[in-house]
Amino acid sequence: HAMAALYCADIDNCIIQVDAPELPILEGSALLYAEEIERVGVVEQKAEKDYFIIKSKIEVVDEATGSSIIVLPDDEFSVNVMVSYNSPILTNQYAALERMSDFKTEFAACRTFVFVREIEPLLKNNLIKGGALDNALVIYAQEMPQAELDRIADTLGVEHKPANQLGYINNKPLVFDNEPARHKLLDILGDIALAGRPIRGRII
Repeated sequence: HAMAALYCADIDNCIIQVDAPELPILEGSALLYAEEIERVGVVEQKAEKDYFIIKSKIEVVDEATGSSIIVLPDDEFSVNVMVSYNSPILTNQYAALERMSDFKTEFAACRTFVFVREIEPLLKNNLIKGGALDNALVIYAQEMPQAELDRIADTLGVEHKPANQLGYINNKPLVFDNEPARHKLLDILGDIALAGRPIRGRII
């Protein structure tokens, strides 16, 4: 999330010091990073910007998951994301970033997401300590016994809901209807920032 905020602020030379195993999750998005970068400002350095220019199509497919990434030549940088899960709640969603200047208002606040079925193993291993879970979208997409759902809701600090009512079980509403797809786009920006150079090309 921090890398995505840096990338979209056009920062390619930055030292990050962390005194913990990882950066803080904060509210599960890149918004605070983007706001703080904007607040403190940036310094232009006397060096030529080194771009990674896409000259031919690159495609990688994960046969096991069906995930794929395609990078195409383009004069500018843009990202298109399509997500499709085997879920009645999160089926097909689409998001696109054509201008980096739109990142803060259109993508930075979009939170990470998790399915309730993925939370259960974390609870069993004592990896979720409780408290209101407002830094992730929690998707209830597969019906479970009422008592089990109530126990998870209590641990996450959210209201109980009928076990036959699928949907999001968050205290905070969605920032956008397609917030999961927008967050996946945010994640991709953070990943490609690790290339070390700004990219000229279209990522799908």
